[in-house]
Amino acid sequence: MYTNLRNLIGLSLLAALVIASWYFSRQETALSAAGGDGAGGPLGYYLREANISIMDEDGQLLYEISAGQIEERPAENRAGLTGIRVRYSPATDVPWELSAANGEIPDDADYIELIGNVELASTSQSSGETTVIQAPRLRLAPDDFLASTDSEVSVLLGAERLDAVGLSANLKGDYLELKSSVHGQFTP
Repeated sequence: MYTNLRNLIGLSLLAALVIASWYFSRQETALSAAGGDGAGGPLGYYLREANISIMDEDGQLLYEISAGQIEERPAENRAGLTGIRVRYSPATDVPWELSAANGEIPDDADYIELIGNVELASTSQSSGETTVIQAPRLRLAPDDFLASTDSEVSVLLGAERLDAVGLSANLKGDYLELKSSVHGQFTP
């Protein structure tokens, strides 16, 4: 009987160690999967193929933000986006569409920082000619219809091209200001 009791206690301790080992390894895996101590910190929410519709105070569509992926990074106080497209509602009378490879929306901010292959495109209803603005980086305040950058920009007006450093644009007013180092060549 003494050996049976000793074996029973030994098996009980062994079972307790196995369960404890499983429990602690499971907790570590769950933290790693949630991004616990990863480079970007923990994720808050994660969306794929997201379409976000922003309404005005009357409940009418103002603009839509589409993204291939959105990840909230609470530790960094921002949300990161990839594959971004911003389209204004026809009711806003804003003829511009924006796209970018990546972007960030800081918490409590009223702008989107577009990063990488940023393009603003508009087609004139009267002439049918497309104007494209390209920049590596651009800040968009979509509620105010404002876009700005201090980086290099190229403005393609049909077959014509202007290059500059810095841009400020009112997308609703269809007003564009190039800041400095403006160079262009137009064919007569």
